[in-house]
Amino acid sequence: MFERRRVQRTKIFKAAKLILAGCLTVDGILRDLSNRGACLQLASTVGLPDEFDLTFDTDRTLRRCHIVWQSPSIVGVFFERAVAA
Repeated sequence: MFERRRVQRTKIFKAAKLILAGCLTVDGILRDLSNRGACLQLASTVGLPDEFDLTFDTDRTLRRCHIVWQSPSIVGVFFERAVAA
């Protein structure tokens, strides 16, 4: 398979929290990570907005995410910029 990522991602298995519309949260698992994006595993990606905030370090930082691809339970995102918590 042809790899299109510019930066290699590191495999990881860590709890993550998606913050939708600034208040609704969805729990997930961070599966891989780079400074430009991530892969997240969720119970379901149905109804997930195209953009959301992500935290995986006990709410110390937020990353604004844009969906690049998704399946029924996995979503690939790229990071827009760091958001102050």
